[in-house]
Amino acid sequence: MRVLLVHPPQPLGRAQRELENVMPPLNLLYLAASLKKAGHEVRILDLYAEPSPPVEELAAMTAFKPELAGFATYPGSIDEVYRLVKALKHALPKTFVVLGGLYASYLPEIALGQCPADAALLGEGELALPELAARLAAGETPAGLPGYCLRDGAGFTRGASRPPLADISALPWPAYELINFDAYRLPPTRAVTGGRVSSVLSARGCNFSCSFCSHHYGYACAIRVRAPEDVVAEMRHVAETYGVREFRFEDCAFTADPARARRICALLEERLPGIAWNCDARADTASEELFAAMRAAGCRRVFLGVETGSQKMLGALGANKAIRLDQVRAAVALAKKHGMRVNCSFVLGLPGETRETARESLDFALELDPDYAMFAVLMPVVGSSIFNQAVREGKIDPVTYRGGHYLASYAGAGRVVTMCGLPAEELVALMREFNKKFCARPAYLLRRLLAARSAGELRSLAWGAAHIFSR
Repeated sequence: MRVLLVHPPQPLGRAQRELENVMPPLNLLYLAASLKKAGHEVRILDLYAEPSPPVEELAAMTAFKPELAGFATYPGSIDEVYRLVKALKHALPKTFVVLGGLYASYLPEIALGQCPADAALLGEGELALPELAARLAAGETPAGLPGYCLRDGAGFTRGASRPPLADISALPWPAYELINFDAYRLPPTRAVTGGRVSSVLSARGCNFSCSFCSHHYGYACAIRVRAPEDVVAEMRHVAETYGVREFRFEDCAFTADPARARRICALLEERLPGIAWNCDARADTASEELFAAMRAAGCRRVFLGVETGSQKMLGALGANKAIRLDQVRAAVALAKKHGMRVNCSFVLGLPGETRETARESLDFALELDPDYAMFAVLMPVVGSSIFNQAVREGKIDPVTYRGGHYLASYAGAGRVVTMCGLPAEELVALMREFNKKFCARPAYLLRRLLAARSAGELRSLAWGAAHIFSR
C-alpha cells in the first residue's frame, strides 16, 4: 500500500521561522519505518521544513497517489491540516485519511468534525498504523481497531484504547532516508556547529506531570527508555551516512535518570567522538559527575525549563515538579563550569502569577545570567491540566482555540488566555520588557558577540536583537 505522511506547514512570520527549531519529524520517521518494515511504500512530505504554495502542496500529495494518508496535528497548525485534508479528499476521494498526534489524540471528535478525514489515531501509532494499512490493503473495514476514533455515519466511534508501547527499543530506527537533511536547522540560540543537524530520541514519556505541559499525554506519565547502545548506534549511523554533526535529544528530560545519561555519554565519547549535541535537563538531577560526563561526550548546550523565579510558584506547578531555586542556581553554575552554554526559559501568566512574582522571574534570570533567557506568556496547550481548567471555566472553546504552550515575543500577536489575575495586555508587555532588559545589558551583548563562531551567526544574532528591541 502507498502511504503518505504529511508534516503540515505553519503560518510563520520571518522572525518566528528564523528562531524556531526546524528539525526532522521523528514522529513521522518512526511511523514510516514501521510501515516500511510491514512492506508498505512510504513517502514523507514535510511542508513545515520545506513550505510550498498551495497548488504545489496539492501536486506533491497527489503525485504519489496515496491509498492511505496520515497527517500530524498540532494546535498551532490544525487549520492548515484541515485545509490540506479537504484539498486531498477533493482530488483523491478514495484515499483513506487519518489524523494523528497531540491534537487528534486529545480532541479526535473535534478534529474529525472540522474536515473530511476518515479516522483519528489516538496515541502512539507504530503498531496501530501498520494494522490499519493491512486492513485497508486487504479490502477490510477498520471498524473495531483499537486506538482509533472512526467516522461512523453522522457521528464518531472510539475503539478500545491501546496501552503505551512497552519496549521502544524494539522499534526500527526512524526512516531518515525519506527526508532531505539540508532542510533542517537549529536556530542561532541553539546551534553550535553550523553543520547538518538531526533529532534523536532516547526515551519517551515523562514522569513529571506539570500542570502547563502536555508531554505526559497518552503515556500514563511513564518513561520508556531505549538501550543506550542502540541510541548511540543510531546516532553513529546518522552521522556517518548523512554527514550530521550536531544532534538534539528530544527527550522531555535527558537527565531524568542520571546513571543512564552517564552511560549514553560514555558510549558517545567512545564511539562517536567529536559529535556535538544538546538536551533538556532537570535542575534537580545536575551533578559534577553528570555534567562532566556530558561535556566530555560532546554536549555543548543544556536547556533548563526554569519557568519562574518564585519558589512559591514553582511549588504550584505540579506535585512532581519539585525543583528548588537553589538547584537551578547550582545547575547553571555547573553547566558554565564545564563549558556548556545554558538556555533558560520562563513562563509568565501561570496560575497565581502577580506583578511581584513576574518581577522575581526577571531578577532570577539576571542573577543566573545564562547564555540565553526566554520569557514567554502562557498559552494553555491541548492535553495539559491548565487547558482542561480553562475549558471548564469557559475561557477556551476547544473547537476554535489554537494556542500551544506559550506565546513568544517573536511570534507576533496572539489571543492570550489569562489564567491569573493580570490582564493579557500587561503579560505581553512584561514579556517584551523582560526580554529587552535581559538582552540589553552591555556586558551580555559583548559576551554574545565574542561567542559568535561565524559571520552567519553574527548576522542571525544581530537580526534577532533588532527584532527584540523593535518590540
